[in-house]
Amino acid sequence: MKKIILSNTFLIIVLSSFSQLDQKNFEKTFNQEIDAVEGENSVQRENHSALYQYVPPQQVPEWFIQPMVSDKNEVFAIGISDPGLDSIQSMQQAVYRAEIMANVLLKSTTQLLCDFFLNEVDKSTNIVYEHFTRITSKIPFTSEYYTVVDSFRNAFDETLVLIKYTTPKAIESTELGEINLEFYKNETESSSQGELESIYELQVKSPSAPEPKVHFYQLTEFGPRFDVISDLKGQEVQIPIYSLSYQGIPALDSVNQCYFSHGLWKEYLKSVMTQIIETARVKPGSIKFLGDAYQKSSYQKLTRGISVNKQRFVITGIKAKENKLLVMMQELPLDE
Repeated sequence: MKKIILSNTFLIIVLSSFSQLDQKNFEKTFNQEIDAVEGENSVQRENHSALYQYVPPQQVPEWFIQPMVSDKNEVFAIGISDPGLDSIQSMQQAVYRAEIMANVLLKSTTQLLCDFFLNEVDKSTNIVYEHFTRITSKIPFTSEYYTVVDSFRNAFDETLVLIKYTTPKAIESTELGEINLEFYKNETESSSQGELESIYELQVKSPSAPEPKVHFYQLTEFGPRFDVISDLKGQEVQIPIYSLSYQGIPALDSVNQCYFSHGLWKEYLKSVMTQIIETARVKPGSIKFLGDAYQKSSYQKLTRGISVNKQRFVITGIKAKENKLLVMMQELPLDE
């Protein structure tokens, strides 16, 4: 009996030592990660901001909810700045984003890849989807092609801009910048719960010499958490979580106000990307069944869907539902 007691005591001591070692290792990792986040070269993270807490709901202009009709020669597009910028910065940012949107609507190429995993190894019901989509377009930076039709600035220090883009007949490739809109989504479904991670990213590179200019915007969603990083004069900054409410947007539910935590641009860009991707997804693509060499550690029955589509769109209206902005778009045939 004494030997059994001694053995159990020894086992408890050993397990306790391992637990303490794991704790120390994790504490070391924790400190490294926190130091990295608080480092001078890191993006500064902010939580909620009370800056606009008591500002009443802001109206949107009429041309925002009833877009002007575009054709192949003239494209009307809207750009929106981040909240909290001064009038000059917000105007510049909104105009630039409108120029980006005009070229994405005029002609873009959508490349879509979707992986499907079914977990059969552990006899569970877990299903995993991974989506990656890249929407690409070209953008001329010559100012003569773009005209500001109207602008509007609200009390959240956002500027909304409506521009007209007169499409050039021909332009040198050296005068064109590159637009990349990328979307990544990881979705896990099980019998007990689901997890969702999505990343929406906008990046533009201009042909400016000697160093190309880069415009960057990223929205990360992980469950209920939203994280927005925006480019301001070449520096990446995080947009705080504000309490921003809007009115005047036609609602598909009984709510007459919308609450957007990071402003209108996040919702507008996300909805435009979603509509383009959904349109591309329903078009025919190729399906591959991948072999064992590609399998993840515990997932089998992998299929992969791939499609590439060239598309052109016009925006026909704006709606709101459940604190989400819905940009309504119509696909048009491309010119040969």
